[in-house]
Amino acid sequence: MTVATQVKRGNVLKIDGQLFTIIGLTHITPGKGNAVVQAEMRNLMTGVKTQKRFRSSEDLETVDVIDRAMQFLYSEGDVYHFMDQESFEQYEITPDTLGDAVYYIIPESVYDVAVYEEKPIGISLPPHMTLKITETDPAIKGVQGKTKPATLETGLTVKVPLFIEEGELIVVNTETNDYIERAKS
Repeated sequence: MTVATQVKRGNVLKIDGQLFTIIGLTHITPGKGNAVVQAEMRNLMTGVKTQKRFRSSEDLETVDVIDRAMQFLYSEGDVYHFMDQESFEQYEITPDTLGDAVYYIIPESVYDVAVYEEKPIGISLPPHMTLKITETDPAIKGVQGKTKPATLETGLTVKVPLFIEEGELIVVNTETNDYIERAKS
């Protein structure tokens, strides 16, 4: 059991027999009354997002999940195939389980996959990833403060400065899907 104020993004909670992963948290301290924790959660079985408020002193049942290093092999339709790096067992993971992480899945890359009762329930991404731009408007030099859309190798579209060109590698924040900088070579 964990107190609501100690819950962090990425924790898995068991509520009414269902597993939920925490996507976002907001601590609300009103002028009057007790503080609450507003949690945005995703049901790990159905993929449905929901919001729930907990009293700050409320005990929540956290679930221990095991992180296993798995290599992404390939995708087939809406199913992503991963292989456990220790047992070489293969797992199928759906886009509902992956969430926004589907935009950061690169073939042959190794990721930490959260497993609960031998079922993959989520994936951990590094805070920043380097991705290649596959499509964007031509570069415009000398203009500052403006952005343009750029499509990355994984299908994600991010806003980049006007001087960025197609084919360049950029660093992207995996939590906010924002451009950070050009990748250093």
